[in-house]
Amino acid sequence: MSLQFRSMLAPPGPLIEQIAASDPTNPFRTAEYVSATEHLGAQTCLIGLWEGSEPVSGCFGFLTDSGLRRRLSIPSLPSIPNPQLFWKGLLQLCRKLKVWRLETNTYGSPAVEVPQLRGELNRRTRWEYTLDLTCANMLDGISSHHRRNITRAAQAGLRVHRTRSASGCAQHLELMRLSRMRRAGRGASVDAESGNERELALLASGSGEIFLAIRGEEVMSSGLVLRSRTGAYYQTAGNSPEGLKLGSSAFLTLQIAVILQQEGISLFNVGGSGADNPGLRRFKAGFGAREIELQAAAFCPRSVVERKVHGALRVGWRWIKTAAHFIGQNSSRQTGHSSSGRRALPDALVSAGTRNGEENRPCI
Repeated sequence: MSLQFRSMLAPPGPLIEQIAASDPTNPFRTAEYVSATEHLGAQTCLIGLWEGSEPVSGCFGFLTDSGLRRRLSIPSLPSIPNPQLFWKGLLQLCRKLKVWRLETNTYGSPAVEVPQLRGELNRRTRWEYTLDLTCANMLDGISSHHRRNITRAAQAGLRVHRTRSASGCAQHLELMRLSRMRRAGRGASVDAESGNERELALLASGSGEIFLAIRGEEVMSSGLVLRSRTGAYYQTAGNSPEGLKLGSSAFLTLQIAVILQQEGISLFNVGGSGADNPGLRRFKAGFGAREIELQAAAFCPRSVVERKVHGALRVGWRWIKTAAHFIGQNSSRQTGHSSSGRRALPDALVSAGTRNGEENRPCI
């Protein structure tokens, strides 16, 4: 029987569980992960290849926004036995759903290829690192550098605490903020800070759990780990300056692996890294993990004419928002008018003087 491309909006629970069971080591295909993403306002779309009534290869995409901002994001591409059929069907689905941006990611994916498609916006190569937790000794394959750090942290009395609480989430986000600041100080590119809604949704749904490495009452390192039936994924991590000195990050990673192993998890993905962070790649590979080269890409799956119109409209919209913001700032700075009918100068201008003879121009 030949394969068919199929998709379904708002798939029923049993079908979500069927997709999860087909890839039990992937935390991005669980009912809990779907629930967390829907809680944030996304609409779930089941995408895959079917043979008769049975899914052969499936994943979840999430629809967000509307109009010119409508996007379909696939967090974790599956293995694809018929790439031509899958990608042709996916592009047709995007046109049917009026999607302007298609994001194909490979978190927890096998070594799947993302082809060159029309309307490509960006592409990046990334690497992920997986630990086989069925081995007898977790220390096998760990680098000597990690061994020294793990020993130092253990001697300092670090212990591991697990939580899904809001307070634990706040501690984790603070350590992530400190880590971003350090990377930015070294000139590395960092993601913009966001709120805690996503982390809280992952924790509340049961998809995620936070692990903290603590000395006394102080958190040295933290990690958010996503779970599936037999797999786990190290989603995000953070470290304090003192924790880095103690080697708490390596200590926490090993302890998480040991705990997961004891709970029947067979595969622990310690996360990914891009080409711009070779130090992080060395850190993850230092646990004896298997390296998987992957790609991620984004596309505008519309015609050339539509893409040009879309680009012009987006530029125009950004210009209108910028102009409105500037006008709003000027209005808020007006402090009234003088008795001569001329507008009074803001305090900053009075002290700084005027520019180009225009007394009412903000001093920027």
